Amino acid sequence: MTHMTWLVSFVAILGGCSGQGSTKPYRQQSPPEFRTAAASIMGKDVNNSDPDDPDNPNPRIRLQPSPGKAPLIGNRPVEVLASDNKSGAYVAFTGQVPVTQFFRIIGRADCDDWVLLQPITPFVDYYNSGAYTGDKPALQCLGKAHQRYRNKSDERLTGSDGVVFDIQSAKFIDHDDSAYGPRKIHMDGWAIKFVEPTSADIAARLDTKPLSPIDIVQFKTAAYWVEKHRVAAFVPALRKMLPLESPFATLNSWGETEHAALRALVMADPSDASIDPYVRILEAGIAKMLIPGSEYAVSGRSVGDAPYLAANVLACRHEPGTVKLLERVMLHATIIQHKMASVKALIALGKSDVVKKNMADGKLGNISTTVTNLFSRRDPLAFTCPMKPQID
Repeated sequence: MTHMTWLVSFVAILGGCSGQGSTKPYRQQSPPEFRTAAASIMGKDVNNSDPDDPDNPNPRIRLQPSPGKAPLIGNRPVEVLASDNKSGAYVAFTGQVPVTQFFRIIGRADCDDWVLLQPITPFVDYYNSGAYTGDKPALQCLGKAHQRYRNKSDERLTGSDGVVFDIQSAKFIDHDDSAYGPRKIHMDGWAIKFVEPTSADIAARLDTKPLSPIDIVQFKTAAYWVEKHRVAAFVPALRKMLPLESPFATLNSWGETEHAALRALVMADPSDASIDPYVRILEAGIAKMLIPGSEYAVSGRSVGDAPYLAANVLACRHEPGTVKLLERVMLHATIIQHKMASVKALIALGKSDVVKKNMADGKLGNISTTVTNLFSRRDPLAFTCPMKPQID
C-alpha cells in the first residue's frame, strides 16, 4: 500500500514537471537577436516585422509601424499599432502614434479624472506638491478612456476610433483633504478617426502651422502620405515649412514638423525645381564659432539628417557649381553633419580623389577618422539617385 502511494505521487510529480499536469512549464526564451537570426534564416523580413499579438489576433484597427520603428522579432513595438481587443478603442500617447496612417481630429477628449496611488515614501512631498505626474496616473487615464469607449458613456468619443493623449501635459489639479487621498489629474487628449485622406485633407493640414501636439502628429502623417505618393502639388506648402528665414534658423530651428516636411519635399520635388532650399541648408553649416576655423567641427543640435537629405538632392541634380559648393562646405563647415554630408555627396559624384587629397593635406580636421572609415568599408547609407523613400 505504501509502495503504491509513493508510485502515484511520483507519477504526479513527473506530470507536473513535463508540462502535462496543471503546472505551467517554464521555458527560458531565447534573446531577441537569436530569434531574429532564426527568423531571418527562415526567410522572414526581420526589419519590417509586426509580430502577431496572441491576445489580440484580429484587432479592429491595425496600423503599419513608422519607417525605422518596426520591431525586430522578439521585441515589443515602440508604437501602438492596434486597437484594444476588449474595448475596440485605439488609445495611445502622441509619441506612440505611427506616421503611416492619416487621421482626422474629432475634438477634445481630455482626461480629468480622480486617481488613487500609493506614494513611495521618499517622494511623499513631491507627490503632495501637485508637480508629480509620473506614468501611473497617465496610464489610469488610458484605462478610463478604454472603459468609456467600450461602454459608450462619453459623447466626446462618438464617431471616433479612440483617443490620443499628450503625456507631457499631465498634471495634478486637485486633491481631497486627506494626506494621501485621491488626486485629480488633467491630461490633454483628442478623439481621432483614422481615414484615407483626400487632397483637401492633406492641403488643409500642410497649409496650417501645427500648434498643438496632436497637430504635429497629424502633420507628420500628412507629410508621410506626400512622401509615399510623391505628390508635387504639395511642394509649395512643404517648402514654406522649412526654417529658411535666416542662416541661424536653418541651422538651429529643426523640429519634428520641419524634418517631416523636408523628407516629404525631397521625394515630391520635381527634378527641375529650384535647388535653393538645399543649398541654404548645406551652407548653414558654415557657422561662426567662438574659436575661428573649421578644424574642430561640432555636432548640430537639432539639424539631424537635414544636411544629408539636402546633399543627396544636390548630388542627384548635379547642377553647375555643385562640386565647388560641396567642396567649400566640406572644408569650411563647422558642423559635423554638414561636413560629412558634403563628403558623401562628393563621393557619390565620383570625386573621391578630391576628398582624399584634402584629407591627406590635413584639411578635414576631426572628421578625418570618420571619412577614413567611410572609404574602408561599404557605406550602407550611400546616396542614391533617384532618392529612396523611407518606405523602401
